[in-house]
Amino acid sequence: MAKLSAHGTIIGTVDYISTSKRYMSDGVVLKNIGFGWKLAGKVKPGIAPARAFENAAQRQEEKLKAFPAVAAYRDALHALAGVNKRWKLNLAVSTMPDDPDGVWSDACDGYGENVCADLDEVVELCRLYKAALDETKAQALEVA
Repeated sequence: MAKLSAHGTIIGTVDYISTSKRYMSDGVVLKNIGFGWKLAGKVKPGIAPARAFENAAQRQEEKLKAFPAVAAYRDALHALAGVNKRWKLNLAVSTMPDDPDGVWSDACDGYGENVCADLDEVVELCRLYKAALDETKAQALEVA
């Protein structure tokens, strides 16, 4: 596990659907998939860490603008679960988007590390996931 203070100050964090990347002042990039910050890489030589963060944040913003349904799903997922539980909820939703009760049972009423969400919130999250899936499939068809 990476120790944040060993890498200087935090320049910024880019939050993806179920993971986060944190750019540090010494050029190290840390990634958290729900189990703590781990070393993910370093900024390329010759590129300032602040510039690398700005580039990553800009790419993320452009993708979210291009896919508003994905952005809505991401925002709803982030509102329901912290980074330490997002992976579990996202995995349950992506595995069984047509079974919100099963998602709730698995992620909110399972064995430990449960997400605090009610069934209505999970139903909405599954609906947003299916909309995001449809949006990305439609975009892929347009490109092909």
